[in-house]
Amino acid sequence: MKKAAKFVSGLGCLVAVLAPLLAVLLYPRANWLFAFVLVGIAVLVLNRLLVKDPTPQALADEIERLLTGNYIGWDVDDFEHRSIRDPQLRELRRRSMEVGGCPEEWVRLEEPERVARRARCRDRTETR
Repeated sequence: MKKAAKFVSGLGCLVAVLAPLLAVLLYPRANWLFAFVLVGIAVLVLNRLLVKDPTPQALADEIERLLTGNYIGWDVDDFEHRSIRDPQLRELRRRSMEVGGCPEEWVRLEEPERVARRARCRDRTETR
């Protein structure tokens, strides 16, 4: 359900920006359509400002899911490009990538190496 809502939100933002631009090109006399472009930009800005940071447990679960290879769709890309405002969570994400390399490399690891990297991540998390 969460992924569907995220997809619909992104699709709505895309339509909110592109549809008025297309309308302005097709109907140049309708200058009032520029207001819709501003609404689309406002939606994008609000989406960026109101997004919530994951909890530490949710971030750890996401790292674990990537390490075990139980990911779907764009999970790896979402993990790499997530903007986290909390400095501690941002540091945890950075350290997980430092210990194990980039997430797209994790999914190609053999099982013994995955176990070793999970242990290193766990050790670093516990020492903090």
